This record gives sequence, C-alpha cells and structure tokens, in this order.
Amino acid sequence: MNTNLDQIAEKYDSLHEDWKNLETTVRHKEFQNFIKHVNSYDSVLEIGLGDGAFTELLNSKFKRTIAVDGSSKAIEILSNNDKLKEVEFVHSYAESIPANIKSKNIVMSHILEHINEPIEALKNIKNNNMLDETVLYISVPNAMSLHRQVAVKMGLLNKETDLNDRDITLGHVRVYTPETLKRDIISSGLNIIEFGGVMIKPLTNRQIEKDWNKDIINGYIELGNHYPEICGDIYIIAKK
Repeated sequence: MNTNLDQIAEKYDSLHEDWKNLETTVRHKEFQNFIKHVNSYDSVLEIGLGDGAFTELLNSKFKRTIAVDGSSKAIEILSNNDKLKEVEFVHSYAESIPANIKSKNIVMSHILEHINEPIEALKNIKNNNMLDETVLYISVPNAMSLHRQVAVKMGLLNKETDLNDRDITLGHVRVYTPETLKRDIISSGLNIIEFGGVMIKPLTNRQIEKDWNKDIINGYIELGNHYPEICGDIYIIAKK
C-alpha cells in the first residue's frame, strides 16, 4: 500500500479548504463535458476519487457506480458519505484494476498526474476494463494554464512544467501540457475523440475563491471552451 496516498486522502479537505467551492463548480463543468458523450447510463467506473464531488455527480446519474482508489483511507472516508451508500468501492491502483471490472463509461479526473507509469496504466485499463464502446474521460491540471505562465514570468517557477509546492503536497509527479497529455494517450493505443479545457485561470485558486463571484467564475469557464490550451485544467475523451 502507498502510505503517501493515505496521508493525502486523510487531509485532502484541508489541502483545498480555501477553494472548495471553486473546485466543486469546476467539477460540475467536467461532468458536463463527460456526460454529453455518454450513450448508456447502466454503469460508470471512476478511477481516483479525490473528495468524492465527482463521485456524487456520477452516482446521481448512473444506475451503477464503481469507484476505485489506491487509498484505503479515501475509500473509508467516502463510504461514510450518505450520498454514496450505493457506490461499489474497490481498493486498487489504476495500474492493476481487476479485469472483471468493465464499464461502458470510465472517468479519470485528476489522477493521471499522480501515476508513475501513466502509459502502462492506460494500456492496462484499455485492455482489461474498457469495452469496444467505452467512453473514457481523462482530465489533468494544465502546465500551460495562464496562472502558471505568469508564475514563470514572476520567477516563481523556472518553467511551466515544474512542480510547485501544491503539486508536491497533492502527490503530483508531473504537470501535463496539452501535447504531453495527447502523447501519452496516443502511446497507450487509445484514440482521441475530443480535446478541451475547463476554465481560463489567470490567478490561483485561493485568489479566485476570495475575490470572484459566481458570474465571473462562470464567464471564465465559458471562455475556456474557446481557449482550451491555456485553461487551468484540460481533458480528453478517448476510445479504443
């Protein structure tokens, strides 16, 4: 077991307490990006659970929700959530999910940046957990986000792909650019159906949460539809 995952899960709420409302809003946008590609609501497989906000959205829409995480602590926390009582939790790393767990819909929101060998993990998911018609949604933080580019100009980062303190605290092992995300997905043998961004983010999460109202946030979310390469988060819809 990776004890670092358990430590992160145990204090995850405190790690993003200052911008939890913003994160919830962004997760709703991610959900919309994913759900428009779904053609069956029988089941969904979520890999990597975070604070469970995405899990709640999935569980409200699908007949069966299977939630996989490498942290037993994350599963323990979320299994006590009354909104997730019907969810089937599985303790497994993304690289080794049992082959008998398959779904027409798979979500990997903010998990690929945590995985040491992402291409191998994606290959295993493609071969073991995806059906021919499966829709796979993948989202990650974007190294080319405006706020990271500004950080380079300010001297806070040497380059956009450097890990900052928050990345390290959250257990990130890399920060993807649009190009490197596409490269890893193609290298795993998957086909990219759609690439997009979630929200233009010129400031840090804490600054946005403190100073912006919902109208401003929603405006920058909509703007992100037109400029995905510089959004705070980027996503890909993939199939076999």
